[in-house]
Amino acid sequence: MTRRQVLYILAGAALLAAAGALMLLRTPDTTDNVVLYPDAYSREYYLNLCGWQVTLLQEDTVTIPRQFNDTYRAYSQLQEKQGFPLSRHKGEQALRCTYQVENYGGDVPVRAELLLCGGVIVAGSIYTLEQPSVQTGLHGET
Repeated sequence: MTRRQVLYILAGAALLAAAGALMLLRTPDTTDNVVLYPDAYSREYYLNLCGWQVTLLQEDTVTIPRQFNDTYRAYSQLQEKQGFPLSRHKGEQALRCTYQVENYGGDVPVRAELLLCGGVIVAGSIYTLEQPSVQTGLHGET
């Protein structure tokens, strides 16, 4: 092996080491800590951890709007308070899971709803059938 080849190998190794060091020192992005909820059981378990006893009513596919109107902007702000990345999924298909909340109390039917993209929860809310446009977060955020 010539001296020039050795220098190229050492330079390449130094570049790889520098790139590795940058990866270790960078500020972590919240999207790195993604939790997947790939099945009905794991989604129900998540809602149980939030304090809700639920029964699955329906799963369907919806499209998150590309442009948010005032109502969707308010909904997106609620999701941001909960740490859900709804606004990063504009225009994407989402799985909407709707649940009957069994332990809310009162005579009014209450629903829990999750939106998932690729198994990741991007939105979640609690609402009554009497006022479906008035929603709270899964932990009571408004």
